[in-house]
Amino acid sequence: MTALPAIRIDEHSVRRLRQGYPWVFRSEVLNSKEAEAVASGQVVDFVRDKGDFVGRGFYNPKPQLVGRVMTLKPEENIERFFIYHKVESAIVFRDRIFAQPFYRLIHAESDGLPGLIVDRFGDVLVAQINTAGMESLWPHVESALKSLIRPKEIILRNDTPTRELEGLEQKVTALMGALKEPLVTITENNTQFNVNVMEGQKTGWFFDQRDNRAWVSHLAKNGTVADIFCHTGGFGVTAAVNGATGVTFIDSSSDALMMLEKNTVLNKVEGKCQIIEGPAFDMMEKLARMGRRYDVVSVDPPAFVKSRKDMGPGMKGYQKLARIAAGLAERSGFLFFASCSSHVNAKDLIDVVSGGMAKSGRPFQLIKTAGAGPDHPVHPMLPETSYLKALTFRFLD
Repeated sequence: MTALPAIRIDEHSVRRLRQGYPWVFRSEVLNSKEAEAVASGQVVDFVRDKGDFVGRGFYNPKPQLVGRVMTLKPEENIERFFIYHKVESAIVFRDRIFAQPFYRLIHAESDGLPGLIVDRFGDVLVAQINTAGMESLWPHVESALKSLIRPKEIILRNDTPTRELEGLEQKVTALMGALKEPLVTITENNTQFNVNVMEGQKTGWFFDQRDNRAWVSHLAKNGTVADIFCHTGGFGVTAAVNGATGVTFIDSSSDALMMLEKNTVLNKVEGKCQIIEGPAFDMMEKLARMGRRYDVVSVDPPAFVKSRKDMGPGMKGYQKLARIAAGLAERSGFLFFASCSSHVNAKDLIDVVSGGMAKSGRPFQLIKTAGAGPDHPVHPMLPETSYLKALTFRFLD
């Protein structure tokens, strides 16, 4: 094997990598001038100041997060067979826990492939490559996916802002040209959904909420539901299919609501669904003034805290949202409240949501905390991978 560029790191970084932490930051690099000459995404060795091997991964001098470590074993080379094994391991695990081929197939660092997301929609795969290293290694990933799954189509949704930080172009590409239209149909919790894999948010679908949708639909059986920030109806349509008597959907995106309408028709539940387009806060307050109440209120907003500078206004937004949502819940009803903000930990979310609910003057209890499904494994050293927090409260009046 040809000698790889050596990135010398400080002892703080050495200790963290040996404990399993997979990232190296610019401030931890000792030979910064030599490191600047390393090509974006090149495989390198991370070594102590005296040259002792610590780990192997890829390097990109452009962002602050310069290094992603993929192995601590000097005998492991990051090449085709290494990548094949990572992809194969991810597939074997998902096929063990899911009966149908609709799931998050590769979850970046948690599956040992830093910055790579792959969602599976049957024989259509949608990938997002968010690091220069995985961009360089993509031919090996593509080869493994084609060999192990034999997909009809692979869509590269490389349109994320993260790519700009890595110095990568943003674009969407259908690699095989076999997909005649952007819509595919998936089955989740015995409910069918249309998914736009070319233009929908992220990869087109949020598999992370699968188990939470099933839980909400269980609470909603023989009751009414308000699905706030409903997007294309994941929570509300699942509830309608599984016995809810009526569902009110609220979202400000006309495109999402058009897809939602198709999903209600696809599942033959359009007769018990009401769709309201408009700003969620305004529409919720309007419904509250009208005296509308629901057995289950499901609130799944976009991230209010996208960075640490958003913490103050974002937490106030969550609290206001919880206060208004509490006013829509029936006596002895339920409030499901989710946050996908990785910067907000579970305790702080519980505190701020509880604070908002308390302003309603109603007694309540927290009955369940949850996160993403098992196809979104958490890297034990990266709390960022435990981004989704889901809280369920029951009112006691």
